[in-house]
Amino acid sequence: MTNPEPREIHWTPERVLNFWDYHGSNPALTGQYFGGMMGRSLLDYVGRHITIRTAVDVGCGRGHLMQFLMQRGSDVHGSDQSPASIELICREFADMPHFKGATVGTQALPDAIADTVFMVEVIEHLDDDTLDAALREAHRLLKPGGHLVLTTPNEEDLDASKIMCPNCHTVFHRMQHVRSWSAPGLSARVALNGFRTKRSEGVVLTPYSGLLDAIYRRLYLFRRRGHRPSLIYIGTKA
Repeated sequence: MTNPEPREIHWTPERVLNFWDYHGSNPALTGQYFGGMMGRSLLDYVGRHITIRTAVDVGCGRGHLMQFLMQRGSDVHGSDQSPASIELICREFADMPHFKGATVGTQALPDAIADTVFMVEVIEHLDDDTLDAALREAHRLLKPGGHLVLTTPNEEDLDASKIMCPNCHTVFHRMQHVRSWSAPGLSARVALNGFRTKRSEGVVLTPYSGLLDAIYRRLYLFRRRGHRPSLIYIGTKA
């Protein structure tokens, strides 16, 4: 019997939802969320450039970044497309004073609700139309002069992380990435949706903060010959 030829997946909204509902409802995958692994280091970086008083975390997953923000005194709203993730967050954060709620999608949130909108490891999952819609929503949610913070892999080789389902022979990125970004390309694209670039650069984020963060970053850059795996964009609402 001849096996069918491998074929690239076509990501429909239903397939994307199924993928992330599985992640959101599987406790064994908690350690894979970027916000949990790198959230402290990310907020250390962002905090050197802007002040965060109120935030919306779009694509909040299991709420790791929200928790780090609340620990630093910021009021935080969460949003995700996975009902399983939102249910978990609302249950676990219900008694936290800086928790302002979490919703499936952002449509229920009012205009100009926050001074900072985070989209952490989100934009690499979005096609053109969905990306533009998400950026317009971020613009709507921000107060005048507010900031958009994006993170994504820096010039990722998508093919290096693709796998094939041995049952149906469908090929897909193991974390559902559909596009790769560079610093100039990201700045240019976000500018089309009403933002002025404050920073857009490759960085090294770590699982630590403070002195350990600085030591780990220097060792990483030495071993990887200066490669910076994470791209961070900070833009101002125009």
